[in-house]
Amino acid sequence: MASESMTIGLVPRLAQWNLNNSAVCLDAQRPPDDIRELIRAHDDLPPLPEIARRLLRFRDDSSASAAGLAAIVELDPLLAGQMLRWANSAYYGLRVPTESVRDAIVRSLGFNAALALALALAALSPLKTPKQGSIGRDRVWRHGLQCGRLMSELAKHLPPGARTPSEQIPLAGLMQNIGYLLLGHLLPDSFRFLSRLIEQNASLTQPVIDRFALGLEHAQLGQWLLKVWEMPPALCAVVRHHHNPGYEGDHASLVLLTCLADSLLDETPWGLGACSIEVAARTPLIARLGLDQETCAMALEKIRTPEE
Repeated sequence: MASESMTIGLVPRLAQWNLNNSAVCLDAQRPPDDIRELIRAHDDLPPLPEIARRLLRFRDDSSASAAGLAAIVELDPLLAGQMLRWANSAYYGLRVPTESVRDAIVRSLGFNAALALALALAALSPLKTPKQGSIGRDRVWRHGLQCGRLMSELAKHLPPGARTPSEQIPLAGLMQNIGYLLLGHLLPDSFRFLSRLIEQNASLTQPVIDRFALGLEHAQLGQWLLKVWEMPPALCAVVRHHHNPGYEGDHASLVLLTCLADSLLDETPWGLGACSIEVAARTPLIARLGLDQETCAMALEKIRTPEE
């Protein structure tokens, strides 16, 4: 028994958790041999809702306005209700509640944030993902909102060569972890297994845990879905590479800004329960973006507002 205890003490925490839970039939929770084929076939993938497609076209319209956005949102009563709910929540801090979508866009959300919120709500609506858990819908959503806010604060201090279009930031924050939501929609048993692994292994990075549980990363799942949906290239890059602090491809500034915000949120209540990147990679990432530790700390403090 002593020898067995010493052996268990030497294995990584993830393997130790697996040993301690060996009575669970993990075979029933594992995804198909090649989960990629399931995604690529996309027989069970929900199509991108038409209102989300309309919002994407509106996003590229040079004459886009708050009134135009409100008119599109109001075509879908459920979406309009969700927008008003968020605009009136403590998260946005309105002193006087608003009863119209247009007023919510102007007074509470701001145009870019409102468009991102509407797009994300519309796009994610078909995904039936469990609400609870470390990667459940509620936590992923709140993480995305805070990530977008933190990215916007950090972006104010980026040097000219590292700046990214401000209108891209809120949607990048909200949509980056859509791979987790897709997993919950298609493979709920694997989703629950992965969620438990994350809860038990906070010191490991999300991609490492993903690969152990699934054989691939949630970022890959998200990328495949966004390609099926024909989403903008910048958003696809963020979804695929937001855990890569060494990324050097297209839209690098937006990708790295998302990566940094995720890492900073790891140590707050808005993290997803495991590290987004290795802690040692954060300092060079900050330097690469032309920022410093003090600026990051100030930006993080600025977004600390009461939640609803």
